[in-house]
Amino acid sequence: MNSEIRNILEDVCNFYEQNLNTDQLKFLNSRYGLNSDFVHKMRIGYAPEFSNSTLSHLMAQGHDISDIFESGLVSRYDNKVVEAFKGRLMFPYLDCGQKPLYFIGRATEQTPHMPDKLPPKYKKLKVTETGPTELIFGSWSIINGKPLVITEGVTDCLIVLQEGYPSISPVTTRFKKQKIEDVALECGRAGPVYLINDNEESEAGLQGAAKTATTLLQSGITEVFICEIPRPEGIEKVDLNDYLRSGGDIQPLIDGATPGAEHPRVKQEYVNQRMAGITRLRSSLSKTRWQKSGREKNSSVIDAKKLKMCMPNVSQYAGIPPGCRGVHPVYGSSTGQNFAVSDDGETYTSFHGGAQKGRGGDIFKLVALEQGYLNDEDMPLRGEAFLKTIRYCKDNWG
Repeated sequence: MNSEIRNILEDVCNFYEQNLNTDQLKFLNSRYGLNSDFVHKMRIGYAPEFSNSTLSHLMAQGHDISDIFESGLVSRYDNKVVEAFKGRLMFPYLDCGQKPLYFIGRATEQTPHMPDKLPPKYKKLKVTETGPTELIFGSWSIINGKPLVITEGVTDCLIVLQEGYPSISPVTTRFKKQKIEDVALECGRAGPVYLINDNEESEAGLQGAAKTATTLLQSGITEVFICEIPRPEGIEKVDLNDYLRSGGDIQPLIDGATPGAEHPRVKQEYVNQRMAGITRLRSSLSKTRWQKSGREKNSSVIDAKKLKMCMPNVSQYAGIPPGCRGVHPVYGSSTGQNFAVSDDGETYTSFHGGAQKGRGGDIFKLVALEQGYLNDEDMPLRGEAFLKTIRYCKDNWG
């Protein structure tokens, strides 16, 4: 990211900060327990809901329109200029000098949306080729050799930082695969690592914590612990922000944490990985037999049904047992229950953004969404997107 993009992010952060009003400060305090001094320290702001307000501000500051587009804050769509954030509370990803490197925005009552569809609760800044990239939220707070708390949500992380503990967050149940190496490097310079995800009936938070713990342990981070937030009977979900805001203390959670290597869910993760390894081995053997048979050369059409037999099913790929709900493996979840796997583990139904008809599919559609061949979950997988997906699956499992 070049210096001009950094300057744009700094100017827009100032703009968002200036637009944060008293009512929004009160909301951040009542809903998330964040006091005004800390809000200002974290440079939290508000993106106005008015059309082109961000673009007008940046152009008034003298920034070139091409650089503004490259920042991801503004884009072109159907010959229209579209701003990434409107009517949202803005949380910047800060560096050690408190400079913004990335943003995530939370929806408010002022966020524009279609009449029949609510806006996503959280929206991240668009990543461009030479512009900003998504970093690790809170990484500036890590202190060499000191305990580190990994939370689930951004506001969980913020209230832990307000309490004085170094903390980072994936801003969902677990870190993306492509971020794991960076996370392991950051955790490697910290002391003990404590994972404190949501405690919910669906156990999505625990599942995410177990996956992260397993990955960190495999990366050589030996002091990894999983904490459990108390959840009163009859309450479906308690997150760390809820717990601390209602008077809870983080230290007892740390004191009662279970070492990751001894946690039952982590042990199950190792079993799941072994099973996935067996599936990959079978796929590799099947691919070898297919290639030796000459069918690959003689046929320009791949038999999707036979290819699917070599692949993990939806349940195995998403890490969610058949007949159960969990976190959407592509879009994440604020509830932990927006992705339902069928009883046979072969298909899924998605409730990301609502329960509209047609939000579901099989392993091919899930892979297409993950790899970006299909950008809209409401659309069927066909045409060029289908062919790209089949080629990708063939290369990896066929």
